[in-house]
Amino acid sequence: MNTTASRPTSRQIRSATREASLAIGLLTALSLCTGANAASKTYTLDADFDLGILSGVNHTGPNNNQLQLNTTGTTFPVMWIANAGEDSVSKFDTNANIELARYRTWFGPAGQAGHINHLGNAYSGPAPSRTAVDINGNAYVLNRWFANRKPVLLKLLSEGFIDRNGNGIMDTSTGAVALPMADTNGNGEIDDNEITDERIAWAVQVGDQNGLGRSLCIGTDGNLWVGMFNTQRYYKYSSVDGSLLAGPVQTTPTAGQPNSGAWQPYGCLIDKNGVLWSASLGGPLGKITNTASNTGPYTVASFPGGMYGIALGNDKVYTGSNNRVFDPATNTSAAIAGLTVSSAGIVVDGSGNIIAGTDTVQKVSPAGVTLWTAPLQAGGAYSVGIQVDANNDIFQIGYGSNRVHKYRGSDGAPLGTFPVGSVPYTYSDAAGFAARNSTTPTGTWTVTHDGGAAGAAWDRINWTDSVPAGSAVIVQYRSADLAANLPALPYQTASKNVPFTASGRFIQVLTRLNANTSNDSPLLYDLTISAKITACDVDLDGDVDTTDLALIRAGIGKTPTAGDPRDANGDGLIDARDVRACTFKCTRANCAAN
Repeated sequence: MNTTASRPTSRQIRSATREASLAIGLLTALSLCTGANAASKTYTLDADFDLGILSGVNHTGPNNNQLQLNTTGTTFPVMWIANAGEDSVSKFDTNANIELARYRTWFGPAGQAGHINHLGNAYSGPAPSRTAVDINGNAYVLNRWFANRKPVLLKLLSEGFIDRNGNGIMDTSTGAVALPMADTNGNGEIDDNEITDERIAWAVQVGDQNGLGRSLCIGTDGNLWVGMFNTQRYYKYSSVDGSLLAGPVQTTPTAGQPNSGAWQPYGCLIDKNGVLWSASLGGPLGKITNTASNTGPYTVASFPGGMYGIALGNDKVYTGSNNRVFDPATNTSAAIAGLTVSSAGIVVDGSGNIIAGTDTVQKVSPAGVTLWTAPLQAGGAYSVGIQVDANNDIFQIGYGSNRVHKYRGSDGAPLGTFPVGSVPYTYSDAAGFAARNSTTPTGTWTVTHDGGAAGAAWDRINWTDSVPAGSAVIVQYRSADLAANLPALPYQTASKNVPFTASGRFIQVLTRLNANTSNDSPLLYDLTISAKITACDVDLDGDVDTTDLALIRAGIGKTPTAGDPRDANGDGLIDARDVRACTFKCTRANCAAN
């Protein structure tokens, strides 16, 4: 990741920031002595950034005391495995190697109205098989449907919940047992009031009747593209509510474009330029441009050899089964150098290495050097799908064993096999690795600050950054009196140094760094969380200055109301002592008005 593109400007910003930080530090020291802004906090040094969780970002190298994106890709420590033989999705912790939760994608278990019994059969009924994870960690799953119905698309929240029963708590599954769900009105659809697990945000029918949904991927705008195998069409849907945004887009190539024929979608990924690349089952490699648009036009092309699985990395497209690599810069393809195994699944890791396999798993460098080869672990069976986790370890999806098989990324050493649901069938972007490294190169820093008292009022967040054109720094926050309640709350987006209203002893701030299409990383130099000033700020403009002092003087002798900001010392009087106390709480030099 390029982190030096704007260096001259960055140095100027950094120098100014340090001078400003010194002034702020002196003022803060005075404020702490007088009790003002006791809950505020500035993060600017490496030790400050280490108070939070760094995911895909770092403060190492020649430019420390700042955050930038990693050069080696990573993702969330969670994988979402579609269990095709039981219509569920397993949320799997890739560090602890345990199933955190299981969610239904259709009605069940047996005995619930609307349940379709096809246990152990991946080619009957709803049969989910494609999952995709966005850059916020939310997961989407597509039920293919083998019963002449429209496919069903669902959104699963990584954090937060939909309080459908109004009880104020999150009703959701834990472990391997999913909450029941029934077709209470018998209409053969998942209605919102039938969803019992409050991590499931929505479920919608998509595409065509008997379309057979076999392709699902996330675009640069965060929305979803869904491919119909039988009708050879793609549709675009909102990731917010599942509403239709565009389509159908036929897979027949546009006149004048490379044309190896229309294709049947069988898995897709979208690159950083918004180009959708589609695998097919023994057919061509498909291409659709301009996917960030909801209106098109969409240019469609196809090239020889799409085959089975698909992966992005090194600015190229890799396909499984035929073990080919396609270069979009030249529209040419070649055999993947050094790759010799059968490959139902294929993926590219954070260093650009290619990993593939069906039984035996092989890892090769972009230059074709075999880094390791590992046989299927004991207890395994025919596997579909390869995933890379947050540590760049490898997971093989054990279609025939109802398990996932883990290998150490550095040398292929077996790390164990772990149970999930019936017939796991997932070779899509089940951990969000492609979304976070190829579609929208991104990383986050998340920090939780203790305000010291229940009901602490928060005013604003300010930060200093350097943002190359096309990149972004996005800051979000949420607050609660109990830190344990934070993950169930949605984030709100902050604008730089703009006041907002939030309260709670703990405030959690998530800062996201997004690279541009040239892989230039934005830089974050510092971030300040400011508590709301409740005393002395008489005009309620977020600071204390000569205007506020004048208003306090004008009120001398008057009786304050409850919480009156003019009564700085809280003694029930407005007098000269309040003026004096507020003078020490001025937020700018010489108490200058803004």
